[in-house]
Amino acid sequence: MTIAGRRPAVGPLIAVVGSVVLLGFVVGMIWAEVTPAMSGRVVDADSALIPAGQFPEEFAGVATFALLLFGYGVVAVAISWFTSRRWRGPLGFVAVAVATVIGSLVAAWVGTTVADWRFDDPRSSPVGSTFEVVPDLWLDGAVRGGIGGPWVLFVCAPLAASLVYLGLALAARRADLGVGDLPDAGADERLEPTAQPM
Repeated sequence: MTIAGRRPAVGPLIAVVGSVVLLGFVVGMIWAEVTPAMSGRVVDADSALIPAGQFPEEFAGVATFALLLFGYGVVAVAISWFTSRRWRGPLGFVAVAVATVIGSLVAAWVGTTVADWRFDDPRSSPVGSTFEVVPDLWLDGAVRGGIGGPWVLFVCAPLAASLVYLGLALAARRADLGVGDLPDAGADERLEPTAQPM
């Protein structure tokens, strides 16, 4: 047990944050391998065309990334909650939330880079040839007349992490979330005799 008011070592928290961010590399590589690709055709030397019939694949690719990020947020909380017990609480939650945001950005960058390696660059393909490409994850102008932007996907993992962290905190049997840094309230109480009714 820790003494009340004493700060736990920072090393385990830094290790958790680093592990969660590195897990973003894995998420990006998984997305690059499982995401459905869109097919298009090179129409001239400077332009390529992706038919409208390929837009379901674009939606599926973005949705796959979002679902992977939700799972990533859940795994990040599991890593934090069970390996860095002494940092449970507000600071631990903020660390996981920030790590999942950074890890989501890493996942998008790694996933797009690996997917670009998998498929040929349409700019180097001859006119009239077909090509495959993965959807763009940055979602610029993705929602017409509504809220949309590059940040939309990157709230998935922190949102999932927040809900799971809240659930674990509410399910904890002790007020200190099992950390052991609160004084035992019952230890200092004196047992006073009470009058019993006759």
